[in-house]
Amino acid sequence: MSLMLTTLAVMVMTVHGKTFTKCELARELARNGVPRADIDDYVCMAWYESSFRTYAVGRVNDNGSRDHGLFQINDYWNCDPQNGQRTKNGCNHPCSDFKNDDISDDIACVRQLKREHRGFTFSVGWKNNCRNLSSSYLRGCNY
Repeated sequence: MSLMLTTLAVMVMTVHGKTFTKCELARELARNGVPRADIDDYVCMAWYESSFRTYAVGRVNDNGSRDHGLFQINDYWNCDPQNGQRTKNGCNHPCSDFKNDDISDDIACVRQLKREHRGFTFSVGWKNNCRNLSSSYLRGCNY
């Protein structure tokens, strides 16, 4: 019993991050300079990629990589998992930077990916669910 409580305490202590609501995330994105025209897309993508959890880590992909954080940034192409694995690290960050409360670096990485891909098509969650958002997606959110 003592071992189980210790394990639970360690698990609780190692989860650092935040779960946003839709409106909280919209306000945070606006505060970080995301253009108003893109906020719906960022919020929708975050919902389908991580359920608004900054600490989310995706299942192992077919190529052995994983996705990290609010926008599920891939650890082969866009961040360094710092596990000795050789990566492209296109956003020049360790993956741990994308799994905390500070989403400014996540936003910078998504902006870069959006430029490189000429839109949000780098995100499977966005492609499958957010491509044709209506303007009422964030109705009621003041941002």
